[in-house]
Formats: sequence, C-alpha cells, structure tokens
Amino acid sequence: MTLLLSALAVVIGGALGATARWGIAEFMTRRSAARQQAGRAAPATGLELVPWPTFIANILACLLLGILVMRLGAVGGSAELAFMLLGVGFCGALSTVSTAALDVVNLVRRGATVLGLAYVLLTVGTGMAALWLGLVIGS
Repeated sequence: MTLLLSALAVVIGGALGATARWGIAEFMTRRSAARQQAGRAAPATGLELVPWPTFIANILACLLLGILVMRLGAVGGSAELAFMLLGVGFCGALSTVSTAALDVVNLVRRGATVLGLAYVLLTVGTGMAALWLGLVIGS
C-alpha cells in the first residue's frame, strides 16, 4: 500500500471521527437545552458539570478500536487500509485526550477538583474496559 493512499485513508477517517465527536456534543447540548426549556431538567446534583460528550466519544472510540484490532489486526492489503481509515483516522479523531484534559482543568477551575479527579479515573478505567470488551467482541 502506498504512503499516499494510507495518508488519504487517515485523513478521511479523521474527518469522519472528528465530525462524529462534534455530532455527539452537539446532540447532547441541544437535548439538554430542550429538556431545560420543557422544564424537565434534572435537579442540580453536580453531574451536570461532567463533560459527558467527551466521555462518550472516548469510550465509543475505545470499544470500536478493540473490535477493529481483533477483526483487522496487522494484516496487509485492504484490511490494512481499512484499519488506517477506521482505527487510526476515525477512532483517533473520535477520541480526544486533549479535550478530556481541558475538561478536567475546567472542572478544577469551577472548584470541582474531586469531580475532576473522578472524571479522569472514570475515563481511563472505562476506556480500558471498553477496549477490552471490544477485543472480546471482535474475537
């Protein structure tokens, strides 16, 4: 496989993954706003501070990556191209450590340091579990 074809696969997958991450955040933001307008907002518990869109995107990316690793592995040919598109491009752009890190900083700035720490532990732990589950599903 040529370097140019691999790069193109990563670019296309990355564009799709980043768009999916944005879509998750946009959907959840609009849904929350609609619930508040309808008067169905949940009572304040601190959970509204949790950056759920980033968390969901990261966990979905881990699960999908686990499945892809088992299904496509390190084989050559079209499977390698599919892995570049989906594993490297899509999952790489869907998941985002930088946004999760910024979310933690924002939680700390709001005075929710314990929640920020819990978010880090929950994200890493759940991400690892999702990757493992993907490996099991994919085998």
